[in-house]
Amino acid sequence: MTTQRIGKYACLELERKYLLSTIPDSLRHTSDGWLITDRYLPDTRLRLRHMRSIAGNESIFKLTQKYRARGQAAIESTITNLYLTEGEHSILANPDARIVEKVRHPYSEAGCSFSIDVFQGRHRGLILAEVELESASAIDEVSDKPSFALRDVTEEPFFLGGRLAMLSEAEFSRGLSRFL
Repeated sequence: MTTQRIGKYACLELERKYLLSTIPDSLRHTSDGWLITDRYLPDTRLRLRHMRSIAGNESIFKLTQKYRARGQAAIESTITNLYLTEGEHSILANPDARIVEKVRHPYSEAGCSFSIDVFQGRHRGLILAEVELESASAIDEVSDKPSFALRDVTEEPFFLGGRLAMLSEAEFSRGLSRFL
């Protein structure tokens, strides 16, 4: 996430997103990373996130508003995070929320740091890599897709977390097969 502010509390997030068919070999047996459960709250732009380290020794809870404002490019979104206690997270956990589960691994290649998300549950089979950029000028540094990726899906709305959360298993399977 950039340090560029949008308004008083939100930040500009710049990222590129890539579809993978498999995870890089070096990640197959790693204990680095996070188990992430996202709860997308109905009829809002809000996401309640619980991140638990794979090692199990750390948890992070946050409420996030993330959206693409009118005029923002596909690599841009507006994001605001509010860090919570476990108790606050429990109070806000809406039983009607649509859940997305994934395992996130850190990965580096050619001087770029990626987050590789291996989706679980009803989104099993989806693997995405994201790279966050510090500035719009850094886009040129990752203009080519990384060697481990199938394709750049930054501009494909299908791969947005909130969109994935709303899809039925059948809709997800049909949609993913279009890209693989």
